[in-house]
Amino acid sequence: MAIVACALAFNVVAGFNDGGNLLAAASAGRIIPLPVALVMIVGFAFAGPFVFGTAVAETLGTGIADYSTLGMPLLLAAVVASLAVVLLAYLMRVPTSMSVALVSAMVGSLLVTRGPDVVQWGGVSKVVISLFGSAFAGFAIGAAAFAALRFLLRPATRQTGERIMRLQYATVAVQALGYGANDAEKMIGMMAAAGTAHAAGGVFAVPVWAIIAALSAFAAGLAFGGMRVAKTVGNKLFAIRPIHALAYQAAAGGTVFAASMLGGPLSTTETTASAIVGVGAVARTRRVHWLVVGRIVAAWLITAPAGLAAGAIAGLLVRWI
Repeated sequence: MAIVACALAFNVVAGFNDGGNLLAAASAGRIIPLPVALVMIVGFAFAGPFVFGTAVAETLGTGIADYSTLGMPLLLAAVVASLAVVLLAYLMRVPTSMSVALVSAMVGSLLVTRGPDVVQWGGVSKVVISLFGSAFAGFAIGAAAFAALRFLLRPATRQTGERIMRLQYATVAVQALGYGANDAEKMIGMMAAAGTAHAAGGVFAVPVWAIIAALSAFAAGLAFGGMRVAKTVGNKLFAIRPIHALAYQAAAGGTVFAASMLGGPLSTTETTASAIVGVGAVARTRRVHWLVVGRIVAAWLITAPAGLAAGAIAGLLVRWI
């Protein structure tokens, strides 16, 4: 099935992009070896949908449009368009939000083919609030977490501090669980929506095979492309020490966990980056590479119109064909 193939290709690219950034975030504190971080991310990401449920998959599969009535061609147009955007961004080495690419492509294809009335704007609003809210929450919680850690560890001995830094194993596990229950579920939702469009009665359900297939594709992308990304991304926002890593991992993991429980799709990479900047702003503002931060934010903002345009083009092609 074309939608399944495109969805899996999307998740392979997610393994390159999101997986590489997660790997960089996990290993940047130099407490967790890179190979161990790789195994942890894959293992806990697989567990995410089974531990936290599939609320995010349902939000994307049913909350933006009813594809059981709109049909498979429009769903395929949205998936292909979003895949084109993230592939182009990856090839150009431009950071992007895969969540924004997908949702904007879905909206773009629907607007040019069926008009605004078929778009469930409440679902779109939920995604927008989740994306922007998680970025601000990541920044604020990261700043607060680092300030609290620095205060609590001030009287601690070096040995005590090193033992506390081992908590990174727990924070990385939470991050990976959150990724599996959030980012990874976007294409799970698309595959489930495709199954719904084919099924009699149109009852949305997330099959286990879709979870396993989507996360296997993510794991493959992480294994083959994520390691290279991780080695180049680690300290691009500012020079990270173990205490910084523990703070932003806890902040990002907690934010993604909360959004996943509420069914709010977000970008784990975006949330992690904002948490890193929050930590850096408290640690040493002048050491934060603000030019890099500005470029990342600009790239995220460009993703929405790019996704809308790609979705519109794909939708027109579907209508003409």
